[in-house]
Amino acid sequence: MRQTEQTFTTPAVWEPVYQLEIAAEPFEVELFQCAAVRRLKHLHHFGAGALIGPVTHSRYEHTVGVWALTKRWFPEWRELHAAAILHDVGHLPFSHSVEKALGQCHHALTEEVIRSAPVASILARHGLCASRLIELLNEDTPLSGQSDGIRIDHLDSFLRDTYGAGLYIRHPSDIIRGITFCGNRIAADDETALHICRAVAADNRIFAHPAYLAADEILSRAVLEQLKADGSTAASLDGLTDYQLLQLLESSSSAIVRDLTGVLTFEPHRIVIRPGGGGAYNAELRKIYNKQPLAGDRPVSDRLPEAKRLMSELEQLPRSCSFDILPAGR
Repeated sequence: MRQTEQTFTTPAVWEPVYQLEIAAEPFEVELFQCAAVRRLKHLHHFGAGALIGPVTHSRYEHTVGVWALTKRWFPEWRELHAAAILHDVGHLPFSHSVEKALGQCHHALTEEVIRSAPVASILARHGLCASRLIELLNEDTPLSGQSDGIRIDHLDSFLRDTYGAGLYIRHPSDIIRGITFCGNRIAADDETALHICRAVAADNRIFAHPAYLAADEILSRAVLEQLKADGSTAASLDGLTDYQLLQLLESSSSAIVRDLTGVLTFEPHRIVIRPGGGGAYNAELRKIYNKQPLAGDRPVSDRLPEAKRLMSELEQLPRSCSFDILPAGR
């Protein structure tokens, strides 16, 4: 029987989405077992939307997936394996949900965590350099990059999110077996590249849905009101888990904070989207992830009409929504 826990106490770890059994080196075990990485088990990858929808996996599960794929495709690149484990350690509670409202950048926070104990000490003990890993996370690599194309980090998000939502046609474990690399970018045969493109489109549609935008906006407002109520700064939230943040908000001295939090955790049916506008609240889409794989050495939208249509539709997604919150008891 496959070992299904991810405590890294067994010789190999089973990654269920991709159905991979991956052996971990001692430095990888230590990183996955340290508090900075374990904390990711308590951060929802999909942000506040996880409180109202079916996509509920954690940043830790995403990280294990990214690491497993990196090990599969680049088995000798130890630095990249370490970067895959650490690439998300700076995320705030509920991932991206409150990042913009607080003026925080998870990339900068990630660098702080990597430079600090115990992460830097673990790396040094195994002949790895914290500064070099930070450089790697800011370079164009198969793990991540700012230029066109899909890398491993975003690939896992697209496949894992749509798998969690039940919006896939081919299983992710089948899709990854058709993937190669062209330079640092993910490439595949036409059929596989099209399935990836469909996952990209489906994932964008989910987090652009007004209900999910409203959830992020409500959480952001609750957090900002809480900071005003207790006179603290955004930095006070660094290192918290989702559960710790919710506990802080639920026990707030502010009735506004308690009500907004209650809407998300117990009464999301009170959120009413106003398609024509005019609601008391407005929410904006943070960004569109209009990434696509290569089919051969060309973007798949250059080769396949359906892929071109899907990528074009992403640009037409609504970037904002208007909503109301019904009074309690309605």
